[in-house]
Amino acid sequence: MDAWLLAAVMALAHGALAVFLIVGAPFAARRPRLMVWYLVMLVPTAVVNLGRFPCPLTVWEKDFWRLAGETPYRGGFISHYFVKPFHSGGLGPTGEDVLLISVVVWCLGWLAYSAGWHLRQRARAAPQSATPALDTHTGT
Repeated sequence: MDAWLLAAVMALAHGALAVFLIVGAPFAARRPRLMVWYLVMLVPTAVVNLGRFPCPLTVWEKDFWRLAGETPYRGGFISHYFVKPFHSGGLGPTGEDVLLISVVVWCLGWLAYSAGWHLRQRARAAPQSATPALDTHTGT
C-alpha cells in the first residue's frame, strides 16, 4: 500500500477514534456492549494524554507522511485537524490543558452516569421486599 494512502487512512482512523470518544460517550453510557469498546479506546487514550506521552497514532501518521515524501504537520493531531481549521493560531499550552480537562470531565461525567444508571437497574431487578412472606397456613 502506498505510504500516502497509509497516512490518510491513519488520519481518518485517528479522527474516528477522537469523534467516538466525544460523541460516543452518551451512547456508551446506556449500552454495556458499546461501553466495553468505549473503555478499550478511552483507557489508552487517557494514559497517553494525561501522561503527556506522544500519541502513537500521530507518530505513525507522521512517519507515513515522511515515507510518502511529505513534510508532516507540526504539533498534535487534534490541534492540526480539529482546532486549526477553526482557530488558525492553534492552542497554546493553557488552551490544550483546558481542552484536555474538558474532555476528561465530559468522559468521566458520562462514566459516572453510566455507573449510576446500571446500579439503579440492578436495584430495580433485586427483590422489592426484604421481609419474609407471611405463612398463610399458620396465620403468622
